[in-house]
Amino acid sequence: MSLLALGVAVAHLVAPDLKIDNVTVALLVIAIVPWLRELFTSIELPGGLRVEFRDVEQRIEAAEAMADAALVGGGEGTGETDDPAALEDVRRLAAEFLAVRADMRAGAARTQRMNGIFARLVRATQRLAAPDLTDWLASSDGGLRLAAYARLYAVPDAAALRPLADAVTEEPLAFGQYWGIRALDKVVDLVGPDEVPSEVVRRLEDCRPNGADRAHLLNRLIAKIHALT
Repeated sequence: MSLLALGVAVAHLVAPDLKIDNVTVALLVIAIVPWLRELFTSIELPGGLRVEFRDVEQRIEAAEAMADAALVGGGEGTGETDDPAALEDVRRLAAEFLAVRADMRAGAARTQRMNGIFARLVRATQRLAAPDLTDWLASSDGGLRLAAYARLYAVPDAAALRPLADAVTEEPLAFGQYWGIRALDKVVDLVGPDEVPSEVVRRLEDCRPNGADRAHLLNRLIAKIHALT
């Protein structure tokens, strides 16, 4: 479709009596739309035609279903004491995430593997009574930050709102930022959107994720906060 649209656009331009007009522009836009999927959730074409990349919501729902399945199968949840092997499991999964990210080529297969690791982190972190989330969120280890997002996704904590927002807005790993936003959404629901401090809202508004999925999630979260403030 892209090649066809480009070919027609070129033919439209090389005709001696032809000027650049909305037809040419529309054809060129149609040609590049498939390559813009990771940058935009929608695009407006001349004449008011709007193209939506509907699979953004489908990808989000699929990832959420996997994580929620881990919540259901997470077992006994948090208790007064740690499962002796839990912290070791968390650190092993954190290292596995970094290894998969480094060794596998970016794409659907790698994302699926990492989502599986996140789901296991959701279960493992629930076996810890009181993990040091502040240290994890501020860690230079992207795997430990992901473990913090998994814990807060499973067990939202109002006290973690500010450090979580700081981590999310500064998160350099796209996969980590995605799940950080998901965890932040759950923490905001716990705190109450009308109780989110204004400086936290400003930080979120200033954050500009590159990925369509992350941008969609963050925009939806900000809209929810504003709707109830």
